[in-house]
Amino acid sequence: MAGSNSLTVPMARDLLAHGRPEGRQFEILKLISHLIRDAQQQSSARELLLRILDQPSQFSGYAELLDSLLRTAGLFPYATPSNLSLPDLIAYEAHRPLDYDNEDVVFHEVQAKVYRRLMSGENVILSAPTSFGKSLVLDALIASGKFSNVAVVLPTIALIDETRKRLSRFREQYRIITHPTQSLGERNLLVMTQERILDLPELPELDLFMIDEFYKLDISRGEADRGILLNQALQRLMRTQATFYLAGPNIHALAASLPQDFVASFISTSFATVVSDVTLMPTPPKGGELEALSSLCAQLEGSTLIYCQSPARARVVARHLIAAGVGELTSELQPAADWIGENYHPEWLLCKSIPQGIGIHHGKIPRALAQYQVSAFNAGHLKFLVCTSTLIEGVNTSAKNVVVFDHKLNRKNLDFFTFSNIKGRSGRMMRHFVGNVYLFRAPPQEDLPTVDVPLYSQGPSVPDSLLIQVDEPGLLPSSRERIEKYRSQTEVPLEVLKQNSGLDPQSQINLAKYVRRNISRLAESLAWSGWPQYEELQACCELIVNFLHPIKGRVHGVASARQLALRMNVVNGAQGDVHELISRELANPYETPEPDDAVENVLDFLRYWPGFTFPRLLMALESIVRPILQEAGFDDCDYSAYATSAKGFFLPRFVAEVEDYGLPIQVAMKILQGRSYNAETMDHLLERLSRAPERTMDDFEVGLYRAFVEFL
Repeated sequence: MAGSNSLTVPMARDLLAHGRPEGRQFEILKLISHLIRDAQQQSSARELLLRILDQPSQFSGYAELLDSLLRTAGLFPYATPSNLSLPDLIAYEAHRPLDYDNEDVVFHEVQAKVYRRLMSGENVILSAPTSFGKSLVLDALIASGKFSNVAVVLPTIALIDETRKRLSRFREQYRIITHPTQSLGERNLLVMTQERILDLPELPELDLFMIDEFYKLDISRGEADRGILLNQALQRLMRTQATFYLAGPNIHALAASLPQDFVASFISTSFATVVSDVTLMPTPPKGGELEALSSLCAQLEGSTLIYCQSPARARVVARHLIAAGVGELTSELQPAADWIGENYHPEWLLCKSIPQGIGIHHGKIPRALAQYQVSAFNAGHLKFLVCTSTLIEGVNTSAKNVVVFDHKLNRKNLDFFTFSNIKGRSGRMMRHFVGNVYLFRAPPQEDLPTVDVPLYSQGPSVPDSLLIQVDEPGLLPSSRERIEKYRSQTEVPLEVLKQNSGLDPQSQINLAKYVRRNISRLAESLAWSGWPQYEELQACCELIVNFLHPIKGRVHGVASARQLALRMNVVNGAQGDVHELISRELANPYETPEPDDAVENVLDFLRYWPGFTFPRLLMALESIVRPILQEAGFDDCDYSAYATSAKGFFLPRFVAEVEDYGLPIQVAMKILQGRSYNAETMDHLLERLSRAPERTMDDFEVGLYRAFVEFL
């Protein structure tokens, strides 16, 4: 490749990126053949090959040479077997997973390496780009039939449903379990978040477990509370001695604190199956950011994700795109907008954006509507999807373009790790070989993190709520010394402190001391069972907010214990009717929210407080208060019925959770024809819902219902 006229990688990239390789195809292929031989240049070779695949007609006369290079580069899924020589064909066939029912599935080079190690019983920790194809390895392991019981731990409920649908092809061989009340079968696939893994009464004898997005074990990277629970789930899974597969995006390294018996192959690879072209747009004038965005979007071809830092920002962006005429009005999506307007509020922005081909995806959107929009986006019905980090963390989308409009997350500048995750959403294996990423400011400097696993490191910043969960043999001497005070105290039994996962043990002890000192005054308000009077509910909320979950400012619609009690009481009175709750929010005499605010305030409160946080805190409170009431000679307490009902928004049992399966609550209630049906388990409810007459539903509901039934 010497000489001034020799083709270089930047020159070849430019020729391919601008669709001008005419007359120089052979030169480009020759350059690639040289690059492949150099280990340091193989990523460049793969990049050029992927760019060629994005414009196959330009290289139609070089099919056999191209396929040979694809095989040499390890890109077996993109090779055409009929064009391969016998040695190359043998290598191609060697990259097929065993007993896989799809003949088109062939691993790329590093996928095959991971698969073989796991099949041989070796543990693997995989750090790889978003486009690597980590899930396909899991699917192939399951398809092999070697593993009777498999657990898959996912960071979000949205990923549970996506994974459940993908794995539904194995329904005849395995029982797929996503909810703790479902009974085990002979062979099981547990597809759950860490919370649900911990809620399971018992685990089957696991042969394999996978933790997706394993970097979330590091509690310094964001959601510390959930990270603590993920560490606990890891400990529970490790006790099974099953083969494990931890997968996630590119990191620098694992912390050096892992114990001797934590034996695994750490495979860190940059092997990518798509290319992302990054374009830095001119910096818009102050105040002109939205105009610059709409101008860019009007020029883009193909499906486009627009990343925003928050739900409020996503709303601003979507509203501006609509006003700017971006998108294309389509009658096909109008029934969805009409249904949303009828069941939530006709002035909610989502009703206006969807018919114009603009979806909105963030943590306040009901899960069934979020899933519907992702499906519509992947099918090409929605051209734009304005999203926050909830879509970036693992949910598969088919985006040709990603626009990073905001360079912040949780009010902090995007770091390189998070930016790489967002960037990795552009392109899609076998669909968009080259994706486009558009930025309005320079990307962060490359600095990948070292991931710590506090279950093992047990450093000074690791909270006591995790240390008390660590099995005795795994405790470091310093940790044993730190938690000795919890073992020696008598205010709250150690078993109760551990049972209340994720809650600070000292806060639980302080709560117990306070209740003991004031038992004669508090007993009447705390000694209730079944359903509380309002004063009893407020007394519980006071203790929860003062000790177990301090509120600073406004937390998901709640600024005080009194407000928490009031809002819980309102949800109870509405019996889960979201439309009624939104109407009440709009009629609030103390505030005059816009419809967008009213809808999303209600949805945000429901998801965070009754849907997750409040029931757990109420049951933790009961576990602390009950023995104190008993020892003081007062009536017993039992908050379980109220906590369970609150978690389901006071609807019939498990109905609220069918949203996780893509079926809106409103459709489930229509099928059940009232509130009288109460299922014993989630399985019973799913079976009942699967036998519904479609004549009672409108066209939009029928579409959602059929998608729901298809993957049960």
